[in-house]
Parts: sequence; C-alpha cells; structure tokens
Amino acid sequence: MTIHRKAIVTGAGGHIGYHVSKDLLSRGIETHLIVRKINDKITSLKSSGAIVHVADLSDSAAIFPILENADVLFHLAAENTTDTTDPERVIRNTYELTKTVIDTAVSSKVKTIVYTSSVVVLGRSDYKNKLLDENSLNENPESPYVKGKLMAEMYCREKVRTTAADIRIVYPSWVVGSGDLKGTPPHELIRQYLEKGQKFHFDGGISVALVEDIARGHADTWIKGSPGARYLLGGQNITFQEFYAILSKLTGNQPTAFRIPKSLLVLAAYILKYIPIKKEVPAPEYIKAVAGRYSWYNSSKAVNEIGYRISGTEQVLEAGTKQAAGLLYQTVGVRDRHTDAPPEVYNDNDVLLITGFPGWLTNRMVDVMINGNILGKDKIRRKVKLLTHSRYQFNIELPSNFELIEGNLKDIESLRRALKGVNAVYHIAGVIFSSRVSDFYDVNYQGTKNLIDACTETGVRRFLFMSTDSVCGYSPSGKIFSETEPSHPYKDYGKSKFMAEQYLLEKTREGTIDGTILRGFWFFGPFAPPRVNEFYKMFFWKRQIIFGNGKNFRSITHVDNLIHAFIKSEKNSNTIGQWYWIGEGGGNLTVRDIYQNIADAFGTELRPVFIPNFICELLSMADTFLTKMGMMNHTIYSAGKFHKNIAATSEKAKNDFGYNPLIDLSEIKKEIQIQFGK
Repeated sequence: MTIHRKAIVTGAGGHIGYHVSKDLLSRGIETHLIVRKINDKITSLKSSGAIVHVADLSDSAAIFPILENADVLFHLAAENTTDTTDPERVIRNTYELTKTVIDTAVSSKVKTIVYTSSVVVLGRSDYKNKLLDENSLNENPESPYVKGKLMAEMYCREKVRTTAADIRIVYPSWVVGSGDLKGTPPHELIRQYLEKGQKFHFDGGISVALVEDIARGHADTWIKGSPGARYLLGGQNITFQEFYAILSKLTGNQPTAFRIPKSLLVLAAYILKYIPIKKEVPAPEYIKAVAGRYSWYNSSKAVNEIGYRISGTEQVLEAGTKQAAGLLYQTVGVRDRHTDAPPEVYNDNDVLLITGFPGWLTNRMVDVMINGNILGKDKIRRKVKLLTHSRYQFNIELPSNFELIEGNLKDIESLRRALKGVNAVYHIAGVIFSSRVSDFYDVNYQGTKNLIDACTETGVRRFLFMSTDSVCGYSPSGKIFSETEPSHPYKDYGKSKFMAEQYLLEKTREGTIDGTILRGFWFFGPFAPPRVNEFYKMFFWKRQIIFGNGKNFRSITHVDNLIHAFIKSEKNSNTIGQWYWIGEGGGNLTVRDIYQNIADAFGTELRPVFIPNFICELLSMADTFLTKMGMMNHTIYSAGKFHKNIAATSEKAKNDFGYNPLIDLSEIKKEIQIQFGK
C-alpha cells in the first residue's frame, strides 16, 4: 500500500514535465497538472488520467488551493532559452516565477518539493578530467536564463537552510528524446545539423541524456531520495567532435571536416552581433562559455542513492535525431490524440496512397484523418500508405492503419512497388520554392507523369492532384477568376504544375485514369512551416509591410477545407476529368482584409506600410532574371506577385460534389489566437 497520494506538476506542457507526468501516471499516482493553457500534450495526459488545472503560476491565490496538502510538487515550469534580447522577461519566467511557486507550496503545506534546476547552474569545466557535481557552482552566468536559474537555485537552497521545507533539487543535463513540440536548444542544434549538415567542430563537450531517464530520476528523487538533497541527473559525457560523428553515423550526413579554434568562433559571434540578420545567433558570451569547455558531470550520487540509470550514447542521440527530424519536417503533432469524434470506416481493401509526406498539407491531412479537423469532421479509419523519400524514414507515432513506404517520384519502379494494392492516390508532393529552376519540372511535371504512368501500369485508376492558383497566374482586368478561367501559368512553378495538369487530363480523356484537379490559394492552417510564423510575427511590429496597395483581391485556402475537398470529391464521379477552385472568402477578400483579420486575432493595431506596385513589378522582373540564371529566391518571387488579383469563388466545387468550406475566417482567427496563446 503506497503512502504517496497526490502529486502536482508545473510545466507539464514542456519536454521534461510531460515525461515526468507520464512517469507518475504509469506508477498509479494521482497526478495534477497546473497549466497556463491546454496543448496537445496536456490533452494526452488528461486522457491518461491526469487532472488539469488552468491557472497562472504567478498568482499565489489561484494556485494555493490546488497545492494545499499535496504529497509532492514537481516544479519544472521555466523559460528555457539562449535568447538575450529580453533579459527581464527571462528572469521573470525563471527566478520570480519559481519564488512565487515555492513560497506558495511551502505555505500550503506541500510535503515535498522537487525543483528542476539545470546543470548550467553548476557551470562547465576547463578540463576533460574534471567532472562537476552537485557541489559545483557557475560563478559567471553567461545569459539571462542561466542568471535566472542561478537566482532560483540560491533561493531554494536558502529556503532549505532557514526553514523546515523539504526542497529537493535535480540538475538535468542536455536532454533529448520524444515529446518536444517547441524545439528545445538541444533539439534545435540537431535539427540544424539535419537540415544543413556541419562542416566544422570545436573543442569542448556535453552530457547528453534521454528524457525518459531524466523523468524517472525526478520521480525517484521524491520516492527514494533524502529530504533537502540535491541530485545531478547527467548523461553520457562526449566531445563535440564525438557528438557530430555519431550524428553522421545515424543520418548519413558527412562528418565534420575540420576543427575551428575558440578564438575564431568568438570573433565571428562579435561580428554577427552587429549585423542585422533575421535569425537569432548565439551571443559572444554564450560562445565563450561553451566552446573549448566541458559540460561533463558526475551522476554517481543519483546512481547510488536513487538508482538513476543512464542510457547509451547512440540510443540517446538516435532518440534526439528522431525528435529533431519531427521538428524539422513538422510531424511532431501528427499522432493519435484519442479524440472523441467518430471515424468514417472504409473497407479494408480500399487503400489510399498519399504523396508529399512530410509536408504542410500532408501532415495535416494525416492528422485530420486520425483525429478529425478543428470541428471534428473528416476523421476516417482507412488503410493509408504514405510515400516518403528514404531521408524521411524516421519513427513517428501513427496508428497501425498507416504505413510509411519508401519511394521517389523520379524512380518509377519504386512507385510501382508503392502502388501495390492501392485503390486511389492523393498526389500532393511538389516543389514550391527551390534555388534550382529545374526542380520544378523534374518533380512537379516529370514526377507527376511518372506517378500517373505507374498508376496506369498497376491498374490504379483514381487520381486526385493538388494544383495551384499559379496555373492561372493572376487576373489583370477583373477582381476574380471565372470557373472556366484559361490558363496563364505564372513563372516556372505555375508552368510545371500546368504541364502536370494537362498530362493528367489527357490520360483521363483517353480513359486510362480517373483524374481530378484541386487548386488551392494562399494557405492557412495547422502544421505551417516556419516561414508562416515569421509572417505572423510581423503583426507585432510597429508597422506591417504590404506589397502593393492592399486593395487587390486574394483568395485564401484553409488546409482543413482542402482536405475536406479531397475526401468528398474522391468518391464522386462528377469530378472525374474536372478541375476546381478550393478556397473560402468568396473571392471578395482584399489583402488588407486578410491583414486586418490577422491583426484582430492578435489584438494588435494594423498600421501598414505599402510598397508601391512599381517596386513589386521590379521585383517580378528581378525574379524573371534570376530564373533565367537557373536560380530562385522565394521572397523575391512572392513579393513580385503579391499586389496581383488572385481570387475566385468555389461555386463549381459546391455544385459538383457539395464542397462547402467548413473553416471560415472566424475559425481561422480563433486558431491563430490559440496557436500564439492569445
């Protein structure tokens, strides 16, 4: 019979906090979560039995009754960042937040508090043979985060020294593994390696640990640890050169080619500090603290006293690589969230092949099929094959009716294998932006042709093709496209998709395949790539940039509406041999209308700066010049047509197969508010 009754967790929506909560629930412990907002991980924990309380941790009166007489509080909530641009915010979300929570927990008579500190509080060693332990201390905090954690640490130690409070402190090292939705600094480093590789390494080292080991160590600190004790939950101590060598082995990327001295890294950091670039770069102070130094730790106390276990290096980094790949390819949210929406059940022999996984639309399509859209529609139970390139063959939590199958649009034999037993194809894969113009024709046209030919050879008739408004370009005279709009493809992207459309329609007329084309507009919706979030951030600037005068008409397409159109049109014979506009807004939205709706969602004032049309035309000319050189810049490409009328109604889709946009502007505004915590 256990004496442990009630556990409270803060930060359960974060990486470690989520796994601590899972571990507690697996032990049969009554687990309460104090959260600021509900995310997918909190929903998952709730479905596993956790009790969720929405409250502001900085409001002592709000959290006091939740904490009262609890057996244990695990306090993990903090802002883990290397950002130095807003130190007051970071200090507030580390030290001040911890002070409030600890004081409230003590006054509400929580029996034991397990506070999650960090090894950054202990510092780094200048020597390989000097491992740091619980008695070490960082005397030169290099960032607001480290300073805030150090202040919180000192406060907890003082509380233990001067009161009867049982506060136990744990120090996780560099934590990787599943369940990270935001991209912690360790996963961001691995993600950058997956995306771009790494040409060089530098001296120094890190301690890498598996998140499940760290979570188990938290629970065991409470169950097996001593009152007021401190435990270092470290991992495998490896050099940066070893770190990149193992990543190379796991991913097939090239190993680092050379070593860069610390002095050059610091010099580069100082130079970049004064160059205005979009991406955040490490501060010189951070480079000084990390490069050439060893974040290596001795976890023997935790091993001996609470039975802490450390997984092997390759196992840890393999888990970190899979999670970082999910972040890079936007698949971390694609999983069964056990929603209550009833699925539409398909026959087991009705197998669907979807191309373009991972990708914005395909990721969301899989998610909707598993869980339903934001209105609970389009959840289906069907056997689905996801055609993926070999470099995307990583583990992902999918129900058993989904199968990742390796294939390449350029390899028709791999397509024949993938199509075995398939009844229908949703062809979504395509190149939108590329630095090489030839990619548009190799993938969008030739790749589509290969897939259509493979379908013909293997007897797969039903083929739905994801196309684009760029096939028609823009409307020079009227505000919206007609339903019979002639094609005037815009640049190479539009031309390549138009060629693919023509081939599909030709084969449909010949009777060898049953093709349908769906054309989308400006996309909105879940699983958007980072460039969309960068666009949203503009609405927090003092002024917002609009290319053109903002009076031109633009249609938008929410990805859930497009997915709904795929599902509804597939089984409708009226759609064979036809193409359709799929959008919402009725073709009557101007760019300024769209901007205003986004600003309203954020609660910010829209104060646009208009870039004159003639500058947009010059950018379009520059884009044409670049493409003649075989190159492309997606910012110049997009700006060069942003001032054009690109809009239509979806009347034909409504008439032929009953398409009706499920998600309207009000739902899009709610979605943006939820995404950004507004």
